[in-house]
Amino acid sequence: MEINTCRRTALAILSLVVFFIMAIPTYADTAVLKKGDKSPEVAEVQAALKKLGFFDEVCTGYFGVVTEASVLKFQEKYKLGADGVLGPKTISKINELAGKNIKIPSRSSSARKDTTKVNVRYKIKKGDTIWDIASDYNVSVKSILEYNKLNEDSILDIGKEIIIPNVVKVVKPAPAPAETKPKEETPAESSKADAEAEPEVPVQDSSELGNIYEHNQNVYVVKDGDTFESIAEDFGVTAEAILSENSFNDDAALQIGQEIKIPEESDVVIDEDSEGDSDTSSGKNGEYLDWFKEVQYIYGKGDIATVTDIETGKTFKVKRLYGRNHADSEPLTAEDTKVMKSLYGSWSWNRRAIIVTVTDGKGVERNIAASMNGMPHGGQSITNNNFKGHFCIHFKNSRTHSGSRLDASHQSAVKKAAGL
Repeated sequence: MEINTCRRTALAILSLVVFFIMAIPTYADTAVLKKGDKSPEVAEVQAALKKLGFFDEVCTGYFGVVTEASVLKFQEKYKLGADGVLGPKTISKINELAGKNIKIPSRSSSARKDTTKVNVRYKIKKGDTIWDIASDYNVSVKSILEYNKLNEDSILDIGKEIIIPNVVKVVKPAPAPAETKPKEETPAESSKADAEAEPEVPVQDSSELGNIYEHNQNVYVVKDGDTFESIAEDFGVTAEAILSENSFNDDAALQIGQEIKIPEESDVVIDEDSEGDSDTSSGKNGEYLDWFKEVQYIYGKGDIATVTDIETGKTFKVKRLYGRNHADSEPLTAEDTKVMKSLYGSWSWNRRAIIVTVTDGKGVERNIAASMNGMPHGGQSITNNNFKGHFCIHFKNSRTHSGSRLDASHQSAVKKAAGL
């Protein structure tokens, strides 16, 4: 009798153990975010928790122990079952209170692209600038300078190797491995300063990486000075399309280092103020010269040129500072900035047909058909011209820096400037 009672008790306990094991979520296929994840959605959650008073660190997009602790505090306050994991109930409550619409992609979607990062070993070539390298590899100038202990005045020696940190590659995720028990942290490892740090990034030689845009074309890493509009400009899409692709609200804020998804394509062409027939107030048409074959050598880095607006005939001086796929330029003085702004009224991404007048290497004055936008963005080299950033000047067959795309609106304005 006593033996049977013991057997029944043991079976009951075993049944309870099995029940609880089965009840523990594995999160293999569930749409959740948890410690160790890194994504734009994590950055959105961090921003929402900061708004609600549960998170006071930089929104890095990496789900570390600080983020986990913030999620636990939020779950405890609203009695959501405190496990530190962002599941549907927790996300729903965050969206409700913060006025957001954060969506978590399925972890098991085989079609979903994920990202990984590598540090790229790069050998300096003739004509390289830190700005160009940063633009080519979609990272910030600051990150390259800090990683390599350089400053903006450092000379880049041809043949010297530098490391380009945290270059994003897009890969299809392999099947999720079985979770293993994490190693015990030392006190130093668990300090708050290191809590949100990502795992060490491997180094890969640039020659092994191939065309970076094969990896980067649908993922962009936010850099200092970026706006949704400037990113949209580089990729030939609209800011609204980027917001929609990432399920961002209109008041979403970008964080330096944040990874955002770029829409595959866009049917939108930005309107041009200067579209029309080929009659010009400037009284002349420009040479229709290819950027890669000719113009980049005529209008070289550091050269000063005169821009003539086709519609109005107004002129102002500019200086080319950087840019490989087109000419990143800045108004030379505050007075030049004033003239440029008068063409637009207020700063705008609209394209305008222009002629760029510059003296070539043989001392011959060249008048070259071009197109410009009127929006300060990105890096700035001239600090006393009242222009916070640079603007883009495009020529025949020039391309955007991010994604290396041919911009139809710019090309149309270039043809107008050439009288075609």
